[in-house]
Amino acid sequence: MNLINPLSLFGNDLCSVQNPSAYIGGEFGSVVKNHTSSDGLFNYCIAFPDVYTIGMANQAIKIIYNGLNKKSNIRCERVFAVETDFEDLLKKHDAPLYTLETGMPLNQVDMIGFSIGYELGITGVLSILDLGRVPLLKKDRGESDPIVVAGGCGATNPAPFSDFFDAVFIGEAEGGMFELIEELAEMKKNGAGRAELLQHLSEHPSIWTEGMSEEKCGHSVARRAIWSDFGKLPSVESFMPLPNVKPVQDHGVVEIMRGCPNGCRFCHAGVYYRPQRAKTKQLIFDDVDKLVNEAGYREISLTSLSSADYPNIEDLLDDLNARYKSQNVSFQLPSLKVNSFSLPLLEKLSEVRKSGLTFAVETPEEAWQLRLNKEVYAQHLVDVILDAKKRGWNKAKFYFMVGLPFPETEELTEEKAIVDFLIDLQNRTRIQCNVNVGTFIPKPHTAYQWVRQISPEESERKLSYIRDHLPRGKFHVGTHDVNTSYLEGLLSRGDKRAGKVILSAYKKGARLDAWENHLRENLKHWESAFAEADFDVKESILRERGKDEVLPWDDVSLGVSKNFYKKEWDKNEKEELTPKCKPDCDHRCGVCNNKTCVNIDNKPQDVQKSIQLSSNSVYPEWNIPVMYRVIFQFTKKNGGEDISHLSQIEFFNRAVLKSSLPVIYTTGFNPLPRLEFASTLSLGISSDAEIASTVLYENITESDFISSLNRHLPSSIQIQKAFVFPVTNQRRRESLSTGLWGNVYEYSFKCPVGEVKHFFDSELSKPFLDKSSLCEFSFDDSDGNKVLAKLLFQKDRPFRNALEEYFGKKIWEIVTIHKIQTLAKPDITGWTSEINAAYQSSLENMKNHSEMLEINARFKEKILKPEENMKAANANAISYFELYQRIALVNKELISQRDSLMEKKADKKRM
Repeated sequence: MNLINPLSLFGNDLCSVQNPSAYIGGEFGSVVKNHTSSDGLFNYCIAFPDVYTIGMANQAIKIIYNGLNKKSNIRCERVFAVETDFEDLLKKHDAPLYTLETGMPLNQVDMIGFSIGYELGITGVLSILDLGRVPLLKKDRGESDPIVVAGGCGATNPAPFSDFFDAVFIGEAEGGMFELIEELAEMKKNGAGRAELLQHLSEHPSIWTEGMSEEKCGHSVARRAIWSDFGKLPSVESFMPLPNVKPVQDHGVVEIMRGCPNGCRFCHAGVYYRPQRAKTKQLIFDDVDKLVNEAGYREISLTSLSSADYPNIEDLLDDLNARYKSQNVSFQLPSLKVNSFSLPLLEKLSEVRKSGLTFAVETPEEAWQLRLNKEVYAQHLVDVILDAKKRGWNKAKFYFMVGLPFPETEELTEEKAIVDFLIDLQNRTRIQCNVNVGTFIPKPHTAYQWVRQISPEESERKLSYIRDHLPRGKFHVGTHDVNTSYLEGLLSRGDKRAGKVILSAYKKGARLDAWENHLRENLKHWESAFAEADFDVKESILRERGKDEVLPWDDVSLGVSKNFYKKEWDKNEKEELTPKCKPDCDHRCGVCNNKTCVNIDNKPQDVQKSIQLSSNSVYPEWNIPVMYRVIFQFTKKNGGEDISHLSQIEFFNRAVLKSSLPVIYTTGFNPLPRLEFASTLSLGISSDAEIASTVLYENITESDFISSLNRHLPSSIQIQKAFVFPVTNQRRRESLSTGLWGNVYEYSFKCPVGEVKHFFDSELSKPFLDKSSLCEFSFDDSDGNKVLAKLLFQKDRPFRNALEEYFGKKIWEIVTIHKIQTLAKPDITGWTSEINAAYQSSLENMKNHSEMLEINARFKEKILKPEENMKAANANAISYFELYQRIALVNKELISQRDSLMEKKADKKRM
């Protein structure tokens, strides 16, 4: 297999794309199984049809990734959809899309598995296949091509995607997918070819294949796989790897419950994840322990479709807060049902830090709520919001839908009901309302699967009314793009004919349609594909289906019978509620059986501390007389040069949080480790000499500090040396940036040597060659294209700008830059006077004040003389470590003399 190393293949060209670290792998916690000629592993690529920052926040991806990598005969690696700039870069270098861990070209893996959480990701699927040089249509794939499969709640109607996927797994991966892939791995090891693997795949009861039948594969309906032991057995770890780029949702996630008891008639996810299964408190604590101590998270979401319906949710939050509050860990719940939200629950969610208040109302009219099988108690919602305001919340978010199958009149329409409800709510609570309104799509496998979908024109009329009638200032209104909803209707409710429309739109340029900004640009491609179709696309999307009509998704069963959906529709018409699901419910839907059933048995438990808590509690620097400052130097290379400064800060914050280092924290609402970086390194520049500092409340050896942090940092960022010395809170610490003189770089030019020398002969180079600039340059005798550049900090960026102006290219096209050394000023004017002023202020009430002044006068002699300062300014800069060794001597003697003075004062009092 010809593996791809993106760092060597693309080099500095990675600087031409947004978020280059999303394409290089090497994340902390990634699983790398090195290739050998005889490893015989089954190469599985887990693919997510959206960009890295979305995919790395997806739990399903990480569950499958870690679950498969636990198998000794499977190598599972990741790939994500790419932005158009990286697509252009692949084409420029004539390279296929590859996996992140070891760079396997997609067309050389054994299987590609797409996690489809949202139907609009289908053009992302085609983009990944196309860039990976895998035939888009399954009929065009041969023996040497990968098997392409899909799964997820967005693929429960496989018909629109049937041209592209060889097979679709229906249900939860833990319910049999891992074992199925392991069987395929064994078959491959024993010599089975693609056709044999596909045949075995098709015979699994949860696998959908086009044209499946009892004769061909043993079943004509693919039945959802369910992990019946969810909540009873430990879940697959789903927090590693930690991303190189901050994802859209950057917090720890613990799935506390799977399934929902409420049975909202419009909710596809509520059917897909049935039945309700609550995780034991012990397992939840085990998961949180790992998120805090192994991943470094301090904000954790307790997720499910309806987290407030978790049994004894308030007791759970009490126990979690009691255990983790000292580590500044906060817990949040996702969007909540109003009637599940209690005031005590509100108190517990705000104990450490306040999370957002979000309420899924859907529709405000009571009769319409009964149709949805949902109740929203308006007065209860007002009470919750008023109480939240007393506790410091000043805004709340509300979700609504238009286009639901309600009997509207001229006097009562959905849009008017939403506006009247919100204005009344705001008048009663005076809270800032963030309102999000979408268009309802009648999803397969729900009681509303037969109803019509409103047209984009109807949707826009309703949404415009809401935007126009809610006063700005009191309301911030966001509405979903009507074309997104229209297209989603085609992809979720369409039949096989939709496949040709999808392929046509993709070939015309449609990409990343789940993003509204991309869809606006792609809309012309979809409209053209609709116009070229051999059927009425609009009619197929919007029309009402007959109750006895054969639907495109009838060959998939999520466990709920069609008769149950019909009964639920009848209750919708009568405005009747169906009770919550429970172990002995009287409205059997067909999911529960002897093996699978509702599991809400969560009696009070004595939770054991399965993992030792970190001693890294949050310490501010109040009343700590002597602290220890650490100056450390770290490398940023082998991919580190493509990691942004903000991501670098996040890496170090996490590393400190995961370690047991006695680091002092900032004060305020969200305490963070006290970390300071001397400078910001531009993307694309590698370094052996980045400088940073932190402050400790206990002394530690340099080697322990380095090893503690390096264990939790990615290999592309590693600390090489550190220097620890005492400081006191009685004087201001010198900032690293104040002491910065400049840097020494190695510039490796990509143009001929003559052109480099012409630049240094040009007018543009003169400001940097003049002696007053304090910069120095020397050519490498062995390689004329390499220049050693010693640049004053203020000249650093101007020098690169001059190169860009002279060569007419971006800097990464001209030169590769590597930082060799970070230089400091030998002395900082004013430090001596600051030391005196601080100590005079702190000791002004002490006796022997004159003695302290005498001590400070002696300290002046320990700092370089003024004439030496001037000499140093003429480019004789020193390393940061040499500078802080001098500062350390001053600090140590200050502390010693302070202690001596305090002791003398105490002696005099005793006398």
